[in-house]
Amino acid sequence: MDRPPHRAGRRDRNRDAHGAADRAARPCAHAVMARSRKRRWRYRILPLCMLAAAWLVGLFLFVDRIPVESDSRDASVQTDAIIVLTGGRGRVARGTTLLASQAGRWMLISGVGANVSARELIPADRLTAETLDCCVTLGRAARNTRENAVETAGWVAENGVTSLRLVTADFHIPRSLLEFRAHLPRVEIITDPVISENVRLDRWWRWPGTAFLLAEEYNKYLAARARLFVTLMLDRT
Repeated sequence: MDRPPHRAGRRDRNRDAHGAADRAARPCAHAVMARSRKRRWRYRILPLCMLAAAWLVGLFLFVDRIPVESDSRDASVQTDAIIVLTGGRGRVARGTTLLASQAGRWMLISGVGANVSARELIPADRLTAETLDCCVTLGRAARNTRENAVETAGWVAENGVTSLRLVTADFHIPRSLLEFRAHLPRVEIITDPVISENVRLDRWWRWPGTAFLLAEEYNKYLAARARLFVTLMLDRT
């Protein structure tokens, strides 16, 4: 039986009204969803931006802490030992000069290759054979800065050292000092940075090679701090 015409027309009008309402609401729904997505994206990107800004500020502060001269360049300030960390030009030469001028009684060169002799590192005209035999030790166990500190700590304990002069590259001083103070808390440490000719600390951000090197060193410094902090917390538990 056919439905009355007026009822079918009413349903059609209702259907058309609902369709029109849906079409009208669709742009609003899309706008709400778009705003929601923007908010979610903003909440995700904001912490990353803040983290990047904090890292960048920290990098500038880190570079500002890199020493441009020794704690005490005066060789008359004597320490028990001179510790030279291998890995860059001028470090062994600086340590040899300090030992020859009696700025320290002994010298440990940490991080020496297995087949490298003392005489290969130090020419005969820099130190006598007698001084080389009595006062220079080659440490061969270390392969990184943390191991340099561990190796030095063992050597210091064996020889009763209470003060040392740390010789390494200028940009390497902050991380080296961090590791050495952690492993040698009761030993007085004087830093003696070797100025790196190819590292331009003045307006360093203008030199891509220097900027990359310093950023890499800063990341290593942060990793070392985090590792030492975790170790300290675990030791307390």
